[in-house]
Amino acid sequence: MDRTRHLPASKRAAVSRTEGCNDESQLVKRAKDMEEDALASLYSIYYPRIFNYAFYQLGDIQAAEDLASDVMLKVLESIDGYRSKGPPFSAWVFRIARNKLIDLHRRRKRNGMVNLWDLPVAIELAPETLAERALDRGQLQIALKYLNEVQRQVIVLRFIEGFDTATVAHTLGRKVSFVKSVQHRALKSLRGILSRNGR
Repeated sequence: MDRTRHLPASKRAAVSRTEGCNDESQLVKRAKDMEEDALASLYSIYYPRIFNYAFYQLGDIQAAEDLASDVMLKVLESIDGYRSKGPPFSAWVFRIARNKLIDLHRRRKRNGMVNLWDLPVAIELAPETLAERALDRGQLQIALKYLNEVQRQVIVLRFIEGFDTATVAHTLGRKVSFVKSVQHRALKSLRGILSRNGR
């Protein structure tokens, strides 16, 4: 029985978030005790989210799968080091993902590999055309091509993962004011691309 049905929608959502938080903290606690079902649950919750995060950052399905697998392995190996009094568990997980992403970029640069985001746009496709196609096909990764790495991370974490500004700041190891500033500039850049298309 739903004991919150008499509450207004906003209050029900707040209770739901709190209960979700408690459920996750219990799940993390059980995972620390190496309970197999808890570890499997965390994997099934976070692997798709990390894959999406990596895909929007890298623009490559195989690289995103590899990175998500590496991140989840690291999460499961080092979950005992997570402290519940620190940042939220999700921020801790995405911090690991961010660090793995930075390592991947460094390795690629060292090995002379080209980042897919740095590839020149095909001559026949102007930025405006690409932005329009990104919207028409729902391919946000194309629009994200025009943002720098930090701007992409902020936009993905804020609007795709749905994190609040404080959690994004924890994830990136930055101040809230920095995240707000980057978000503002990133949205302004995207708006500029879209407005040139008459949208």
